Amino acid sequence: MKKLFLMAVMCVMTMSAMAQIKSVDVKANLRGDFGLGVGITMPILENIDFAPNFNYYFSDGTVFTIDGDFHYNFELDQNWTVYPMVGLLWFHWAPEIGSDYNKIGANVGAGARYSINSQWSAFAEAKYQWVSDFDETFFSLGVNYKF
Repeated sequence: MKKLFLMAVMCVMTMSAMAQIKSVDVKANLRGDFGLGVGITMPILENIDFAPNFNYYFSDGTVFTIDGDFHYNFELDQNWTVYPMVGLLWFHWAPEIGSDYNKIGANVGAGARYSINSQWSAFAEAKYQWVSDFDETFFSLGVNYKF
């Protein structure tokens, strides 16, 4: 398990080294339990961003996801951006008693971002995760630090 986790972290780090990072994101995830997430946002095309992130949930046992979402950005005015999102995720749950669950799933959702100044913005997202036996809707609130 540790090797798989280390490999996933190395993949995210390699992707960030190969692409220009637009921002670093920190968020709180609200669903059946509470989680914290950290990620990066990288521009792919003019209005499309790729946003890989790691989310850890405070639950029974160990629960985390590694998501890779694509955002299509609609600039509403100087400060507001809205975006639909789709992506893939890896879901891991290791209950205190029993077998580990490792599943691949898909994300679909939408978000809105408000630019506070040239470097900081706040965002809110709603996302549905399709994971066999672990489907979940959740909301995220967070901040971005832009480079």
